[in-house]
Amino acid sequence: MILMVTGGCSGKQTGEDSSSPQTGSKKEESEVKITVSPQMIGNENASIELVWQPNPPHSLSDSNPKKLEYLTAKATEWAQAHPDVKIKIMDTTTAITESMAKTLVQASSGQAPDMGAIDSFIFPQFYDYVQPIDDVMQEKGIQIDDFYDFAKGVMKPQDETLGLWYTTDVRVLFYRKDLISEAPKTWAEVEKIGNDLKAKGMDAFIYTAARDEATVMSSVLPYFWGQGGTLVNDQGLPVFGEGDNRQYLIDQLTFQKKCIDDGITPSRVVGFGTDPDYIPDVAAGQVGMFVAGNYMSGQLSSVIGEDEFSKMWGVAQIPMKDEGSRVTASGGWVSAVFTKDEEKRKLCADFLISMYVDDEGMAGWCKAGGYLPTRESVYDTDDYFNTDEVMQACREELKYAEVRPSVDSYTKISESLQIMLSDVLTGTSTPEKAVDNAFENAQKE
Repeated sequence: MILMVTGGCSGKQTGEDSSSPQTGSKKEESEVKITVSPQMIGNENASIELVWQPNPPHSLSDSNPKKLEYLTAKATEWAQAHPDVKIKIMDTTTAITESMAKTLVQASSGQAPDMGAIDSFIFPQFYDYVQPIDDVMQEKGIQIDDFYDFAKGVMKPQDETLGLWYTTDVRVLFYRKDLISEAPKTWAEVEKIGNDLKAKGMDAFIYTAARDEATVMSSVLPYFWGQGGTLVNDQGLPVFGEGDNRQYLIDQLTFQKKCIDDGITPSRVVGFGTDPDYIPDVAAGQVGMFVAGNYMSGQLSSVIGEDEFSKMWGVAQIPMKDEGSRVTASGGWVSAVFTKDEEKRKLCADFLISMYVDDEGMAGWCKAGGYLPTRESVYDTDDYFNTDEVMQACREELKYAEVRPSVDSYTKISESLQIMLSDVLTGTSTPEKAVDNAFENAQKE
C-alpha cells in the first residue's frame, strides 16, 4: 500500500517519547509519500536507509490478514514519525536452518543487514556480531526484568542486552475438561485417567512422535528436563546417555511405551510429525489429552469453534514423573541490530521495539499472530491476555520454560533423540538399547 502524508511530518509526533530517535524536522510543509509494502517501509526519497531481514511469517509478506493489518498500521505509524528514513526489506527463505546459516555467514563477514530476526535457539551464536540496545530500551521504557527468565538469559548473556525476544510459544497439556475433573500432574495419573478414557473408546493421550523437531520439543525434552536431565556439558558435548541422564531417558521411554502397550496412546502417534497432524482426531472428539504448543488452541478453535473449544478443552502443565516437578519447552524469535552506525543502531532498535516489543506492540502483534508475549506485564495490562483462560494458563507455564542449548552438537542430538523415541514406540528397540544407540550416534562426527 502507498500512503500520502501531507504536513505535520515533523520528527516529534503528538504523544511520542521526545527522547526517541527522531528525524525529518524540516519536512513540516512538504508532501511526503510513505510506502508500506513487503519490499519497503517509509519515504523512498529518505536520506537514511535501513535494511531489515525479518522472519517471513512475521513480516508484510505473510498472507495472514490479521498480521498484515497490524503490521501495516504499525509500520505506517513509525514511517510517518520518521520521514527521513526508509527501510528496505530483505527477503529470506522460510526454511529456518538454511536462512539462519546464511545470516550467520553474512554476520561473520560483516555483510549482515542492519537489523534482522534470529531464531532464539541459535541467537547465542550471533553474540559477537550484534549491537547492544540498552539505551534505546531505557528510552522506550522497556525493562529487561519484565521478560521471562528463559528469555532474559538469552537476550542479556552478560552486561549488555543484545536482542529482543519478541514472540514465543510453550508446550502444554490440553485436556478434555468436560470429561476430566482435574488434569493429571504425574505419569501415574496419566495412566489412571487414560485407562478410564480408553474404556470409553477414546484415544486417551497423544503427542507427536515422528522424526521431527516438534517431537523433541513436546515429547522428549520436557520429561527429560523435568527429572533433572542435561543434554550437553559446558563444552557443548553430549552427555544425555551418561549416568543419571541415561536412566532419566530410560524411565520416560518406559512410560511412553507402556501407554502404547496399554492402549492409552495409539501407535499411530509415530506418524504425527507436527501438532496440526492430529487436529482431525481431536476435532472428531476422539482424543482425551494431548501435548502440543499453545498455538493449537487457536488452530483447534478455528476448526470446532471458539465456544466449543472453550467448553471442552482446558490447558495445564505437562505431566511429570513425580509430583512437584514442572518443566516445559519454549522457542520463539529474537530481533537484533547488526549495524555499528550509531544513528542507524538507535533507529533500528526504535523500530523493532515499536513494531513488536513495547506495550502496544507486543500485545497487538501477539494477538494478531496467535503468539505469546515474552514480557509478563503484558498479561496484566492487556484485556485479552488477562482474561483469556488459555493465555493465563500459558502465562504460568512460561515461568517453568527451558530452551534448547545453542551448541553445534544439538542438531545431531535432536536427530538421535527422534530416532530413539520412534524405535521404542514401534517396538524396534528396548528403551535401554535405544538410549545407548542415540548417545552413540550423537557423538559421531
